[in-house]
Amino acid sequence: MFYSLLALALVEQFESSKHSQLIGWFNKNFIHTRIINERFGKIISRAFNRRTKSDYDTYVNYDKSEAEEMFSEMKDFVTEIKRILKV
Repeated sequence: MFYSLLALALVEQFESSKHSQLIGWFNKNFIHTRIINERFGKIISRAFNRRTKSDYDTYVNYDKSEAEEMFSEMKDFVTEIKRILKV
């Protein structure tokens, strides 16, 4: 998801290598302006929080249903970014 969001940012001439800064830019320019449904802002925020948790917490386990939900959300998110990019 990060790289699809990064592609959108580059098309919009915004550059950042930091996840949190990129998500903030996305929320400000696409979610708050209602260009993209707020659901996708929640998806990217949850994904970032899960990634951070799994990187820094000692034990993090996601069961199969959680993994399937995350996978489905990821596909929806990437599809929405492609729609905006007209890819």
